[in-house]
Amino acid sequence: MVKDSNQIDHLSNLPDDLLHTIFSFLPAHIITRTSILSRRFYHLLKAFPPSAIINRDLPCPKCENFAAMAKGLILHRNPSNPLFSLHLEVSYCHQNASILSSLLVKVRALDCRNLTIKGSCFPNFLLLIPIIFTINSLRYLSLDCFLDPAICFPSEIALTCLRSLSLGLTMTDSAKLNKLLSELCSLEDLYLQISQTPPLSISSRKIRNLKLIIFSQVDNLSLSLPSLESLHLEIRYGLKISSNIHVKVPFLRKAVINLHNLHESNVRAVNGLLNCISHVEELSLHLKESMHEKYPIPILLKSGRDVPNFLKLKQLDVILCFHEHNFQAVTTMIHNCPVLKSLKLVHEIAEFTTKRKMIDWESKLPHNVDGNCWYAYFKNLDLEEDSKEFMKLLSKNVPRVGKMAWRSRLCHGTARHV
Repeated sequence: MVKDSNQIDHLSNLPDDLLHTIFSFLPAHIITRTSILSRRFYHLLKAFPPSAIINRDLPCPKCENFAAMAKGLILHRNPSNPLFSLHLEVSYCHQNASILSSLLVKVRALDCRNLTIKGSCFPNFLLLIPIIFTINSLRYLSLDCFLDPAICFPSEIALTCLRSLSLGLTMTDSAKLNKLLSELCSLEDLYLQISQTPPLSISSRKIRNLKLIIFSQVDNLSLSLPSLESLHLEIRYGLKISSNIHVKVPFLRKAVINLHNLHESNVRAVNGLLNCISHVEELSLHLKESMHEKYPIPILLKSGRDVPNFLKLKQLDVILCFHEHNFQAVTTMIHNCPVLKSLKLVHEIAEFTTKRKMIDWESKLPHNVDGNCWYAYFKNLDLEEDSKEFMKLLSKNVPRVGKMAWRSRLCHGTARHV
């Protein structure tokens, strides 16, 4: 007599490697429950693959459930089975701090390489920072919360292998931040989110990639990063009238600049920033004017200022409202890019108030093959093909000197307008 297929324990017949693969797709609270099935599953849990995710996505998110997951996946783990990656999502709970403290001490002994902690916004979290900063095996560390650098950075730091760091800061303390960066001798990638910023200065000889997002108005910003190759700078709430941005990055190759809520008084700072990074090979600009301006204003370049010469620039992407002032500024930039290969221009519709007239903010880009003037995309500018559409863009409201300079170059080059 054949047994009913529904009564056969197919799961127990699977090999350990396949069960580990299945476990990797399950939520942490489901995985921990399998330990009660049999001794085999209990030992399988202790030898779980070297990557774990513990989050608060539980049917009943109580501290005892979180503690059970922590014990099952981490605290009872075999010391011979290293934990290379751990992703923690914890909710607001005073009891979680003691559980996390024991968990992180265990992680420190398991040769953990990647550690991410999200939702760590409870009072006792600061007690965990000294433990986290002594996990010497870490290569990647992300603390998805906003910390006060004046009190959170410990005096003892043992992250000698750390290559990538992601932090959120409530405000900046340049001295403490730079001291931390100087002690992270292997750090190459830095991702900072800052909610408030007085004058900010970042200095490091090791960092190669920097992503800096600031959620407040910026006064003065100084970056001294002699090894930096890639920069992503985003300022959400604009610049102050007297703002100054100074960047010392001699080996920068790629830059993404995203500035919001700009006023005409900020042109000097924007122009100064472009001069500091004029040696890049790839540049992406996303500039948004303040919605409080009644009439279109120049926010990129201003007459009488030194125009940057982008002698190495091969790829340029620009997103902004291409009204008359901005269109002329971008075409002036293009004339100073002698080796440009790819150009992408996207018109972003300005935010309107009752004081604005739509006609003043319309795009001045020429109509493309789709019949609209919302975007212009040119590629293969270094090849010998027809440059008619590209010349159409450059010859529109551009100074005569600029036109002649580019005509002499483009008689040997070409463009494609998509």
